[in-house]
Amino acid sequence: MKRFLLSILAICALSATFAAKPVKIIFDTDMGNDVDDVVALDMLYKYQDEGKIDLLGIISSKRELGSVKFIDAMNTLYGYPNIPIGIVKTYPEEGYTDKDKRLNYADYVVANNSYKHTVKDWNALPDGYKLLRQLLAKEEDRSVVVVAVGFSTNLARMMESKGDEHSPLSGKELFEQKVKKVVIMAGNFAERKGEYNVFKDHHSAVKFYGECPVPMYFTDFELGRYTLYPWQTIYKGFKYVDNHPLVKAFEYYQKMPYNRPLWDPTAVLFAVEPNGGYASLSKRGFVMVDYKSYTIFTKDRGSNRRYYIINDKQRAKIIDRIVELTLRTPKCFQR
Repeated sequence: MKRFLLSILAICALSATFAAKPVKIIFDTDMGNDVDDVVALDMLYKYQDEGKIDLLGIISSKRELGSVKFIDAMNTLYGYPNIPIGIVKTYPEEGYTDKDKRLNYADYVVANNSYKHTVKDWNALPDGYKLLRQLLAKEEDRSVVVVAVGFSTNLARMMESKGDEHSPLSGKELFEQKVKKVVIMAGNFAERKGEYNVFKDHHSAVKFYGECPVPMYFTDFELGRYTLYPWQTIYKGFKYVDNHPLVKAFEYYQKMPYNRPLWDPTAVLFAVEPNGGYASLSKRGFVMVDYKSYTIFTKDRGSNRRYYIINDKQRAKIIDRIVELTLRTPKCFQR
């Protein structure tokens, strides 16, 4: 009996060890276009505080320096100054809609507030896909989850890349070897409309969705559209520092008060807590991008693409969880 109990305890201890293993995350974001990216990044730091994830790097799918300056200010503020940052060095020659006409919030926030920075030379930041190669080459096989909530520029270039000083493998081979799955905010499977992250870099979306060698899980426009971040949270939390970048971003993006769809934060939530009961999954199928940047899902049991589906109960659960996470004081500010 004693031996049996000891065996059970050993199994439980072993299970706890496996359960506690952090999820290795690379975050690819178009920081500066929509404020839900900031909520998603805040969540990642909170998960990092808990030890639930190992945030390997953050890659901007934008070329503007304001995007990476904002990310660096957030890294520094939250006590993770050494998380590597990558940036798109050049935009694609075709199929890319350039910078939005109005000044984006990332530019505005970093230009009008005195935040501490860690990066000393912005021009020395690596190209996004090259940082992706560097980060993946160091990791165990099938161990990394890529959370993509911006354009597919870096990811498509990864597919095209050749062997380098980090790995002799092609980008597609390296991605297949090291990445477990991609959780991506993109597409619109409920309506015949082009979704922002798709049409902003149409050709990269076509390439990556078609060539990605690992399972892809889509959280689409319709899912986040009515999953709203309550504006009261903005002023209830984030009081641990004056002029918090998230608060300033929300205030600049649109006149407060307003609730904002949680498109990108759902991708983070589903990537880190896949068994949390927050969503169901579609059947397996292919995701095609047509010439109008519409995303068309076709069922096929042999494919490894799926998209998330939620009901009203799950929607409420998602909002509650994201609010709870973002209201936490970061570890570096706790006494």
